[in-house]
Amino acid sequence: MKSILIVDDDLKISAALQIRFRAGGYRTLLAGDAATAVSRAVAERPDLILLDICLPAGDGFGVARKLRRLPETSTIPIIFITASKDPGLRAKAMDLGAAGLFDKPYDADELLAVAGHALGDTASFVRPVGRPLPEEAAAVAVGSTGSAKRVLIVEDDQKIAMALSVRLQSAGYKVEVAGDALSGVRAALKSPPDLALLDISVPAGNGFTVAERIMALPGRVPIMFLTASKQPGFRERARELGAVGYFEKPYEAGDLLAAVRLELGDPISDCQFPIAN
Repeated sequence: MKSILIVDDDLKISAALQIRFRAGGYRTLLAGDAATAVSRAVAERPDLILLDICLPAGDGFGVARKLRRLPETSTIPIIFITASKDPGLRAKAMDLGAAGLFDKPYDADELLAVAGHALGDTASFVRPVGRPLPEEAAAVAVGSTGSAKRVLIVEDDQKIAMALSVRLQSAGYKVEVAGDALSGVRAALKSPPDLALLDISVPAGNGFTVAERIMALPGRVPIMFLTASKQPGFRERARELGAVGYFEKPYEAGDLLAAVRLELGDPISDCQFPIAN
C-alpha cells in the first residue's frame, strides 16, 4: 500500500485529507510542523508528500529543499498546498520540481486525481504545475482559433465555482467565472465563450435570462444549466432554450466534465445525457 505524508498545521484539513486518501486505498501519515515533516519523511519514506507552504517552525519550501538534499527523500514527489495568493509561489514550486500546487479552498477530487497521477496510479492526464500540456492533450481543448476553448461559469456559490474552475482548467480549458447574472451577460458579450455553464438561481437575474442574452449572440454557444431546484418547470424551460445539458445539484463532477468534452467535440469514453432523461 502506497503511503502519503500530509503536512499541515490545520487539524481539520489534515483529518479531512486523511479520510479521503484512506478511502482511496492509501496509507496516511501526519505532520503538523516543518521539523516533524522532515523527520517523518526520512523515517517513513512516503511515496508522496502533501505539503502546506505556511507551517510552524519553518515553511513548506524550506522543508522541500531539505528533503531534496537528503538521499532518502530526494525523489519523493511533492504537492504544495497554500492559502496564499502570492503569484510568485508557483514559480518557486516549479523550481523545486513540484508535482502540483493547489490554492485553498481546493477541489478534493482534483487533488486526489493529481496525487494518483504523481503516484502512477491513474492513466488519465493531469496537468502538473507549470508544465506545458503535451501535444496530444493540448489538442483536446484547443479551439479553431488555435487558443484554448473557453468556458463561462455563472455561479454565485464560490466553492462550487472554484471546484468547477479547477476541474475544467486541469482538463485544458480556459475558464471565466461570473458570480451574478449581470456579470455573466457582460462577460459573454465581451467575449463569447465556447460553452456556458449557468446556475439558474443567481443574483441580479437568473440563468435563463443569461441564456436568452447568450442565444442572441452571433454563432452558437452551447449552454448547460446547473440547479439545486427540483421544480419540473425548470427542466422544461431549459429544453425550450435548447440547453445541451441539465444537472441537478449535487451532481457528479466527472459526468459534467464528460458532457462538456462531448459537446465541445473532445475525446471522451463514457458520458451521460441528463437533459434527455
